[in-house]
Amino acid sequence: MDWTFLFFSLDGRINRAKYWIGSLLIGAAGIVAMLLIVWAMGLSDAAVKLAIAVALALMYPTYAVMAKRFQDRNRPGALALFGIVPLILSNLLYTFNVFDAANPTMVSQVFDLALVGISIWLLIDLGILKGTQGPNRYGADPLGRQAADAPLA
Repeated sequence: MDWTFLFFSLDGRINRAKYWIGSLLIGAAGIVAMLLIVWAMGLSDAAVKLAIAVALALMYPTYAVMAKRFQDRNRPGALALFGIVPLILSNLLYTFNVFDAANPTMVSQVFDLALVGISIWLLIDLGILKGTQGPNRYGADPLGRQAADAPLA
């Protein structure tokens, strides 16, 4: 597997299996990094800032994986921003205590509910639904399938 293509390129398409591999590896990298930060630094302000930096560093590979999966579904890769921007915003709002998880407000609850809806949409659209069969405007089918209406040789 071409890891550079998977995590850093915005061109082309990936199938569901590569999407899940990429997503799970990014998630695992984030969890390991956070555990190492807490182990090494405790729950200090410096640890929080480093954790934010790690999370932000993982956003580009996340965007690249999601964008290619949207493109496999013949949709613009920029749709991935609808998942990433609210996630970044949520992390920042909770990190800097604009929202308080211990004392949720109506605004924070509505925001969290919207995040759940976005997450469900992304799970279904990127992780469950099949990609476009055959080539599309973003490239060849990653599974090598021909378009359904193509004549058989």
